[in-house]
Amino acid sequence: MNVTTDVQSTTEETKEKRYKTLFGSALGYAAEGLDMLLLSFVLVYILKEFHLSPVEGGNLTLATTIGMLIGSYLFGFIADLFGRIRTMAFTILLFSLATALIYFATDYWQLLILRFLVGMGVGGEFGIGMAIVTETWSKEMRAKATSVVALGWQFGVLVASLLPAFIVPHFGWRAVFLFGLIPALLAVYVRKSLSEPKIWEQKQRYKKELLQKEAEGNLTTTEAEQLKQIKKFPLRKLFANKKVTITTIGLIIMSFIQNFGYYGIFTWMPTILANKYNYTLAKASGWMFISTIGMLIGIATFGILADKVGRRKTFTIYYVGGTIYCLIYFFLFTDSTLLLWGSALLGFFANGMMGGFGAVLAENYPAEARSTAENFIFGTGRGLAGFGPVIIGLLATGGNLMGALSLIFIIYPIGLVTMLLCVPETKDKVLE
Repeated sequence: MNVTTDVQSTTEETKEKRYKTLFGSALGYAAEGLDMLLLSFVLVYILKEFHLSPVEGGNLTLATTIGMLIGSYLFGFIADLFGRIRTMAFTILLFSLATALIYFATDYWQLLILRFLVGMGVGGEFGIGMAIVTETWSKEMRAKATSVVALGWQFGVLVASLLPAFIVPHFGWRAVFLFGLIPALLAVYVRKSLSEPKIWEQKQRYKKELLQKEAEGNLTTTEAEQLKQIKKFPLRKLFANKKVTITTIGLIIMSFIQNFGYYGIFTWMPTILANKYNYTLAKASGWMFISTIGMLIGIATFGILADKVGRRKTFTIYYVGGTIYCLIYFFLFTDSTLLLWGSALLGFFANGMMGGFGAVLAENYPAEARSTAENFIFGTGRGLAGFGPVIIGLLATGGNLMGALSLIFIIYPIGLVTMLLCVPETKDKVLE
């Protein structure tokens, strides 16, 4: 019995389940975007009220990303071993409650702890939602489906960019975080309405069958080897041999570069625009709104291209485009109007690649390690990239935040070379 063949032949999902899964996962990622980016838009008020330095402000983001790193590891393992749906619902509940509790924070350490808990929930949810979607959609539509999930984050960011302008003048910055509680309702929907992907359920049933045969002493040599592989801790499958290990390391580097650029730019740019270019809160929110529209277009375009011409060619387009445009934006644009409207293309390249990571990560690893792969690889890259805002804050201690941000253009060629050397093309690959 070949477990991969047997699972593939019986795991076609219904149209209703595919769309419910896509809807729930996209909403989950939207909730992440809302709760994560609220900090960026009120950071200037937090720095003032708590008398924090730029480095201490960056540490709030660092605490979040450390939490994301731990949460991605922990909940990825749990989702692969015990099920995606319950684990996903818990992660959403965790980051929603932690965000709302920031309303009551009275000192810097409370802010750090709560942002750490937000990070744990956010880090855990990402890979689980992506794993569920990739396991329910066909190989011809996989990148498009994961790009739709990635779009969810941007819609959350859009809401986060608009809320402060309406809430802060009337109720203060603390009230903004109470809106982070809304996604808790999504946790109920996920738990009640979604079900495990068939491919994961089939793998679990087959594992139980083999364990029963093992207990009875009826395993064949082939089945014994299959059980040995299935029983391995999910993380070990990411380093199963030299080829897989190289791919894993390459994907971690790509994830790091994606997140370093994204968090570096979009954590500090609202503050730069307020301090250097005298942007009001409303205008800074407008900058994020325009850049987020660019991200939406970039992500959707990536998914379409990746399913049409392949993952590697599409990443190449974005890495080259990101390098060129960062040079133009940070070195040539000095007018506040150019910075405002030019942010659309900055968002297109800086975060458009998110349209491809869910599919590429899923296609390189089996079902019994898929949530682990999505979370460990992307979470490690995202966790390491958490040092980005801190590094930029350190480089900008003298006040030149814009100059520090301009260094981001260097990282995209590194991502291109890494991808070409380490990551195989996986377009049209049937999932194991």
